[in-house]
Amino acid sequence: MHRVTMTPDVAFTDADLDQLPKSTFVRQVDFHRTIDSTNRRALEIARGGSLDGPLLVLAESQTDGRGRGTNRWWARPGALTFTLLIDSNLPQRRFPQASLTVGLAVCEAIEEVHQRSDMQLKWPNDVYCRQRKLSGILIELPLSNPGLLAIGIGININNSLGDAPAELQATATALCDVAGHRFELTEVLTGVLNRLQYRLECIGRHDDELRTKWRERCLLTDRNVQVDLGTRKVAGRCRGIDDDGALVIETPAGLEPCFAGSVTLF
Repeated sequence: MHRVTMTPDVAFTDADLDQLPKSTFVRQVDFHRTIDSTNRRALEIARGGSLDGPLLVLAESQTDGRGRGTNRWWARPGALTFTLLIDSNLPQRRFPQASLTVGLAVCEAIEEVHQRSDMQLKWPNDVYCRQRKLSGILIELPLSNPGLLAIGIGININNSLGDAPAELQATATALCDVAGHRFELTEVLTGVLNRLQYRLECIGRHDDELRTKWRERCLLTDRNVQVDLGTRKVAGRCRGIDDDGALVIETPAGLEPCFAGSVTLF
């Protein structure tokens, strides 16, 4: 089932929304033409109790999209912005693995529609294409219902960065700018959801392939980086991602795994 408020120039039709539960593992779609934040909406739904299968909060436009910490997600119409609310017993210590795994699923789904192999993971929660940010991920554990997990994803698809702020044009990109043409958003969304289902199941199986894939796509490997841990900063040469999803930094004092934090220089 889904709820829709119609406005002109829509990206998702009623037929598109009806098709999603038939072609993916999502059972319910909570759809909005415009919303402040899909993650915020998902957390509101989580306060209502248990789910009848995975629920997708989908929006054509976000006015206050959130990233990690105080970061905000800049997006114009044509971006793919959604949050998947699922039953999960994933402990918070495994969030680094979850973020990387979701990022991997996004990489694989985008490569299926774009037929390129230049997608990379920027630890802990970004997807890069041609050295620029294409997608951001925000995973949250609803405090009111810790049995659920909210996986927020924003992907620049048809929202060209040509009119973005100058600082974003230097660091971000959209798939339409890379490919030179627009994409069918429902097709991309369906691909991402199907890859998500498969990769999330891999976490449950403790699949070693995940770790190999993280390392192969790690944007930061062999770069000099600085990680802000909140209480202190760690700087040194990145030596990749370990089995637990931590970013390993070689410092003068030795190897230090970073399980959380923000990469401020690379």
